[in-house]
Amino acid sequence: MIDTKALRQKILDLAIRGKLVEQDPNDEPASLLIARIKAEKEQLIKEKKIKKEKPLPPIKADEIPFQIPNGWEWVRLVDGCLKEIKRGKSPKYIDKSETLVFAQKCNTKYDGIHMELALFLDEINLGKYSEFEFMQNGDTVINSTGTGTLGRVGIFFEEDNPRGLKIVPDSHVTVIRGAKELEPYYVYSFLKLNQSRLEKMGEGTTNQKELKPISIKQLMIPVPPYEEQKRIVAKIEELFAQVDAIEKAQNDLVELKKIAKQKVLDLAIRGKLVEQDPNNEPASLLIARIKAEKEQL
Repeated sequence: MIDTKALRQKILDLAIRGKLVEQDPNDEPASLLIARIKAEKEQLIKEKKIKKEKPLPPIKADEIPFQIPNGWEWVRLVDGCLKEIKRGKSPKYIDKSETLVFAQKCNTKYDGIHMELALFLDEINLGKYSEFEFMQNGDTVINSTGTGTLGRVGIFFEEDNPRGLKIVPDSHVTVIRGAKELEPYYVYSFLKLNQSRLEKMGEGTTNQKELKPISIKQLMIPVPPYEEQKRIVAKIEELFAQVDAIEKAQNDLVELKKIAKQKVLDLAIRGKLVEQDPNNEPASLLIARIKAEKEQL
C-alpha cells in the first residue's frame, strides 16, 4: 500500500524547494514583487487602513534551511502579508444573524472546511471589525489554541460558504492572508507542509497551549516569481488529484477484500465452498456422539 499522506508531503516539499516545476528565466524575479508588497503596506499604513508593526530582524544566512533557485526570495511570512497575522475576537453568539463565526471545529482534520459547524455572531459589536477581518477566498486558517487541534492548517474557499454570509474568525483561529502577489494556495501549501512544526510551537501548559501570532510571523517562506507560483499550484493540484485517485483505489481494494472474505465465509457455512463427498459420515452421527459424550461427562 502506498503511503498517500507521505506522498502529499513530498509533493509539497518539492514545491517549496523549487523542484516541482522548471524555472523560467523570463519570469519577473520575486524580489520585485516583494518590493511591491512593501510599498503597498506602507501606503495602507499611511492611509491608516492597517497598523504599522514592529519590524522583525532580517533573515541571517545561518537561518536559511535550504537553497532556493535564482529569482526566488526568502522572506518572513509577515512581510508577504497585508493583513495583520493575528487571532480573531472572542464572539458572542446568537440563534440567528447574517454573520458566521469561524471556530476551530470548522477546520476539520480530514474533510477540510465545514462551515455548517459554525454558529451565528451576535452583530451588536460588528462595527468593531475592520474590512480586513472578514474572511476571504483563499485565506489559510491555523488552529491556535488548545490541544489536539493546535497547529492544524486549512484553506477557506468561497464554495465552503454556500449561504454567502459574512464570516469572522474567533479567538482560537489565526488567519493568514498573503498579498495579491502571493498565490493563496502556495501560501497554504507552505504552511500545510509545516503543520507538524506548527503543532510543536505551542507555548504554555498542556491544556492551555497557544500558538502565538509572533511565532507565525517569524516563519521564513521561500517566495518564487509569481508566474512560477501559478505553475507550482497547478502542478500540486494535478498531482494531488492523482494521489486522491490512488487513495480511492486503495480504499476500494480494502473494501473489496473485506467483501470477499465475508463472501467466502458465507459460502463456507452454506456448504457451497467445497464439493460434498457422499462417502463422508453424515453429521447426524457426529452430533449423536457429541450428545453421548456430554451425557457421560
